[in-house]
Parts: sequence; C-alpha cells; structure tokens
Amino acid sequence: MKPHYRIVRLLSNFLFHSIWRVRRAGEHNIPDSGGVIIASNHKAFFDPPLLSVASKRELYFLAKKELFKIKVLGWLIKRLNAIPISRGTFDREGIKRAVDILKKGKALVLFPEGKRIRNGTFGEPKLGVGKIALEAKVPIVPAYIFGSNFFFRSILKNERVCVSFGPPIHPEWLKKIPKDKNGYKMVVQEIMERIKSLAFKTKLN
Repeated sequence: MKPHYRIVRLLSNFLFHSIWRVRRAGEHNIPDSGGVIIASNHKAFFDPPLLSVASKRELYFLAKKELFKIKVLGWLIKRLNAIPISRGTFDREGIKRAVDILKKGKALVLFPEGKRIRNGTFGEPKLGVGKIALEAKVPIVPAYIFGSNFFFRSILKNERVCVSFGPPIHPEWLKKIPKDKNGYKMVVQEIMERIKSLAFKTKLN
C-alpha cells in the first residue's frame, strides 16, 4: 500500500472499530488480486474510508473534480487513490481513467447512484458505471453499508455500523452483455438488485 493510504487506513481502522465498532461481513468475496469493482450504496461522507477499512485490498475511488480544487483536501485525496470525474455528465476521460486502473489489476470503488442517498431508499443508478464494467470486464463485488448516515447517533445508542460484501458478478456474464445504452442499463440494474439483496439480509440480521 502507498504510505499515505496505509497511515490513513490505520487511523480510520482505529476510529471505526474502537468508537463505532464497525462490523464487516463477506470480505472473502473480494478477490485477493486482479482488477475488481466494488459497487456500493452511498449514504455518508464516511463511506469511502469505511470501505477501505472493511476491505482487505487497497482501494481506488472516483471523486468529483471540484474536490481536487480545494488545496489541502485535493492534495490528500490524490494520495488516497482518488480519480477525478465530472459529476452529472458522461465523463469519457474519467471513465477511461477508471478502466485503466481496473486493467492494471487494482480494486476500484464505484457508487452506482452517483451521490449520497441519506433517506434509507436507493437512487437511480448511473449508466457510466455500466460502461466502466463492460469496458473492463472484471468481477463486480456488490457492497452494502448500513448505519453510516447515523454515525453519531450510533455512539449514543450503541448501534453498530455494518459493511457487507456479496458474491461477485463474474466477467463471463458481462461478456454476454452488449456495449450500448441497453447493456449499461442491464449491468447497473443487476448491480443495484445485488446491493438491495444485501440490504435485506443485513436488516434481517
């Protein structure tokens, strides 16, 4: 792992486990090596470091370009494997960077909804995630984060935050999907169904 990433991950690990007692499940579903997409719901600002702590792999992330213009924050997130992307548009350059990272054998986190959804429901997935998946053709591991939007309440009420990883969508399935708008839609719908299934199982437990 890169030095800055390792240090921040160690600090995050201490905070999340000692204060919020984060519980993780299914991390064995993440391949030990090779390109992989970790596709997660997104509820809070804390979600990227939460996923970093829960995953056994060093992770890369997409972050909106505006964040890189904030001096200290921009400097930091560059060193924490963030990749700039324009939100609200079909950013071909950002998508190309994401695919390149995956083809280099890295683990990339994608939030299919494209923004934080705080009210406990799910948002409409963005087709750009489908394009990245079909271009890279790597396993896609669905993830569900429970409770990150109630971090401070969880301290007072002694509630645990949970990160769950589900079985991967295999590249063989992706190879059967056409590389067009309908194909992108099929991929993101399948991803969201997997995330929703994890949410249902997490709430049952």
